[in-house]
Amino acid sequence: MSLLRTLDRTSAVSHTVLARPFLPFLYPAPFSKLSNRTFTKRALNRLPKPSLDGRRMDSFFVQALARAGSCPEHAKQMSTLRGATSGIKSHHKARRKSASHDHERREFQSTQAQRKGPIKKVKQFAENELKALVDYYGIDLAAESQEETVDEGPLVWNVGDDHEPWPSDDPQVNSTTAMIEELLKNEDTAHELLAELYKLLPSPGVVYLRSQTIHALLHHLSVLERPTEIAMHRFLAILDDMNKAHIHIIRSEWTTAIHLVGRFMGKVSGEEVQSALHVWRDMEHRAGVKGGTVTMNVLFDIAVKSGKYTLAETFLKEMKVRGLKMHRHFRTSLLYYYGVMQNGNGVRKVYHEMVEAGDVVDTVVMNAVMASLIRAGEPGAAEHVFERMKKMHAAKASPFPGNKPFNIRTWRGRRSFGIHLTNEARELTKVGDLDKRKELQELAPIAPNSRTYSILIRHHARVVGDIDRVNDLLREMGYNGVPLEGSIFVVIFHGFNNFGGVRYSSWTADKLEQTWTEYLKAVDQKLDRTWFSKMAVVSALKAFKKCMDSERTLRAWEEVRHVWEPSQADEQAVLRVLGMLVPPKGFFDSTV
Repeated sequence: MSLLRTLDRTSAVSHTVLARPFLPFLYPAPFSKLSNRTFTKRALNRLPKPSLDGRRMDSFFVQALARAGSCPEHAKQMSTLRGATSGIKSHHKARRKSASHDHERREFQSTQAQRKGPIKKVKQFAENELKALVDYYGIDLAAESQEETVDEGPLVWNVGDDHEPWPSDDPQVNSTTAMIEELLKNEDTAHELLAELYKLLPSPGVVYLRSQTIHALLHHLSVLERPTEIAMHRFLAILDDMNKAHIHIIRSEWTTAIHLVGRFMGKVSGEEVQSALHVWRDMEHRAGVKGGTVTMNVLFDIAVKSGKYTLAETFLKEMKVRGLKMHRHFRTSLLYYYGVMQNGNGVRKVYHEMVEAGDVVDTVVMNAVMASLIRAGEPGAAEHVFERMKKMHAAKASPFPGNKPFNIRTWRGRRSFGIHLTNEARELTKVGDLDKRKELQELAPIAPNSRTYSILIRHHARVVGDIDRVNDLLREMGYNGVPLEGSIFVVIFHGFNNFGGVRYSSWTADKLEQTWTEYLKAVDQKLDRTWFSKMAVVSALKAFKKCMDSERTLRAWEEVRHVWEPSQADEQAVLRVLGMLVPPKGFFDSTV
């Protein structure tokens, strides 16, 4: 059964931060209110309306930087500036995720040849069938800145890559560098272990490492399941040492820094956007390292996640000006963008462009399509895509043809496999080998995974309130051997809070108890993407208060406290919510 024929009839670490000061310009401003990623109905309730001032502010910085990049005066070779001195100045204040973190921030600076190669449009390989996968309706888809930006001069040290490790007579230094090199050979080596070993080296530790080891270490630390504040500190600490030692920073390392600075909080605010823009400015304007497609993808994603859609459009225009070609991951971000803009036709158009460009369509892409269609207000079209995915998977002869299996049950395996699909498809399309590209498409998994079910369960639990459909999806997951993930429990708790606690509701206390038991068991078994978090605990406590009583709510909190080790800030946040849910009894309450 063809991959696309099925859609023909569609119609729509706990790590102590190094004491050495961080460069202040890499960190967001301090804040007093915690911000974690949450599930909201924003895209369903209202269309984003960026303000005029925000539009001018967001566009000004990007356009000014683009003009500077094309100006002959800024195109001078960096080698002529070796004798100059660079001044480092704070661009913005430090922002802390936890009130208990009283550490200072660092700054850093980062080049690599830009890979080019436009992808030809592929007319063969059942394009019409692939496009029909999401064609549910059968439609033919034929500030001015208020603060002056200070030019701090070029980063003259960011030139060349002739670093040689310093010799050392200290046996501990030599053994530590040898251990780091050995551990980097294993991609599963814990980041905490490498960070602790690096701290044993005298400051700046990078001077005792070979260039290949430094870049391998940074790459290892950049491979993350999700960005965190601790991961950002580890990465930027090494870049800060590279700054001190005048060691070259390549483009991919600059891009990773932008990603961590912009996404370490989970939920992206305007402060993270400004931090990412300042790092990008230093990358291109001061270090002379031009951003590539991946850099623009990171910046675009940060802008969209923060709700700055005019800024996101500016990055799209900048890509066209630079002649950069989109890849599969960028188009996936575009799907999300059109979803939050409630543009279902835009979602379909981007998907069709992916097929025409020869990008591989897999479960990740289809999950993005489903989530975007739901955000665009077309849940029926998303359900249709879901059913097509199951039929296409059933028609596959083998889940992994060929000799390149990947363990997609783990996040590392999924990451490696996604990169493999993107790079291989791009190379095969460039050389015009359609037969091998077809084999690669067959290799790509299309079966619904935990994320797929989570998207639908979130809609039915939080928006529709259909617990029967939620239970059907959960049973289907068990039948197909699809593991649960933590986000599924969170959205179900939201459903109990939204629709439970009223007469004749299907969201009963017994079902809540069953869900709570399964969640505790999943955390204990360390299932994928399942852990205690402030958001999950607060959602559960609100559900217990809505469907049961204060006593059971307090007992649920006691059950969590014995197995959860939250930060002081997270614990205080939960206790504040608990205090509002279960107010302490006063003297008169106890004597009545």
